[in-house]
Amino acid sequence: MQELSDNDNGVSSVVEKQRKFFASAQTREFTFRSDALLRVEKYLVNHREQLLQALAEDLGKPALEAFLAEYYFLLQEVRLIRKGLKKWMKPKKVKTPIYFQPCKSSIVREPFGITLIIAPWNYPIQLAVSPLIAAIAAGNTVVLKPSEVSTASEQFLTEMVAECFDEKHVATVTGGVDVAQRLLETKFDFIFYTGSTEVGKIVAVHAAKNLTPVVLELGGKCPCIIDETVDLDMAAKRVLSGKFFNAGQTCFAPDFVVVHDSVKDAFVKACENLFADTPWHQEMASIVNEIHYLRLQKMISEKECIQQGEDRPVELFMAPRLIPETTWSDEVMQEEVFGPVLPILTYQDGDELLSRLADFESPLALYLFSKNEQWLASVLSTLPSGGVCINDTMKQGSSLELSFGGVGASGYGRYRGLVGLDSMSYERAVVKRYEFSFKAMDIIPPYGKAYTALKKWMK
Repeated sequence: MQELSDNDNGVSSVVEKQRKFFASAQTREFTFRSDALLRVEKYLVNHREQLLQALAEDLGKPALEAFLAEYYFLLQEVRLIRKGLKKWMKPKKVKTPIYFQPCKSSIVREPFGITLIIAPWNYPIQLAVSPLIAAIAAGNTVVLKPSEVSTASEQFLTEMVAECFDEKHVATVTGGVDVAQRLLETKFDFIFYTGSTEVGKIVAVHAAKNLTPVVLELGGKCPCIIDETVDLDMAAKRVLSGKFFNAGQTCFAPDFVVVHDSVKDAFVKACENLFADTPWHQEMASIVNEIHYLRLQKMISEKECIQQGEDRPVELFMAPRLIPETTWSDEVMQEEVFGPVLPILTYQDGDELLSRLADFESPLALYLFSKNEQWLASVLSTLPSGGVCINDTMKQGSSLELSFGGVGASGYGRYRGLVGLDSMSYERAVVKRYEFSFKAMDIIPPYGKAYTALKKWMK
């Protein structure tokens, strides 16, 4: 682990070591990559309880949520990539134009080189290790910057990296904003950032200075539209389960609900019934720190809420609540909520709603509850988003068979499974011709007769 201060050159030292190691071509070998992935897999299995404990300390995550989202999800991903890696690394043969013959053409996945991964605090282990797995599977070296906000998870990651990797292959750099700034000022070959849109723009500017390719996994206000055709009890259960998972601190959680005016009261009643039967306030994560806790409290300070349980400020626990009388101009609608607060708005005219939502920045996810196929098609053709889930929430971001990423203000680039390997590498076109060739195929001046023949042949 590198602990950096304003006066040292630790970042440059780590990057230089990795650049020399990458040049040795060891990271390109299948066995090297596979062995590295296996070490990560074994570490996760052998340190499962430490992982869960770190998440409990940082966010008060219920063990089931931490197990599914940050342990088992990673375990499945590393196993999936290990299983498919040999096949995925093989050059892809493609057709060659007849006028190049005899010749072979192929596409080879090549690693970018030195990769910087900047991870967030809300899923501090999953969103650090998942891109790490993709990066080393693609043959890159990695400098990993965990979030300094989630300190226990930061410690877990530094210990994992130290045990699984040599620093010249993967290194962890810790520190605050100053260290992150220094990392961005350093030339990397690829950058993977997960976090807010505001910081994502800063990352993009720094990457552009060196023409460095970058994946930005951001967020935004993910809308959830509920029309009058669906089972409202089902909709309420699936919306609230997605909204309150990790206390709403999920970049693709439903941010707000817009429900048809004719069923708004029935939907709110269905949510209240769930509050009566489902003890979220007894098993829900806390807010990560006081800054975010106070931000959320300010956001809802003047609104009447339907609340389950009581806030516990000392523990930074914020009770789940609904805001059933939300308007488009309310403060809670001016920024991403990122907490256990669900604003509820209404609509009457579908076209008017789509026009209003089109004014929002493109979200990471779009949620639709409807049996009306024509209406669903209209929404999908009107509103862009990174992913879509119909009649449920969160599922599009929880499958390793689906790519995950945003569009526009919610980011760009994709990862998960094979798609992660693709994102962390580039396609190199390779053409191999042979000494023997047809004389007519080697075109050199004078072109007169060749041009006449080619015009007749190449129609």
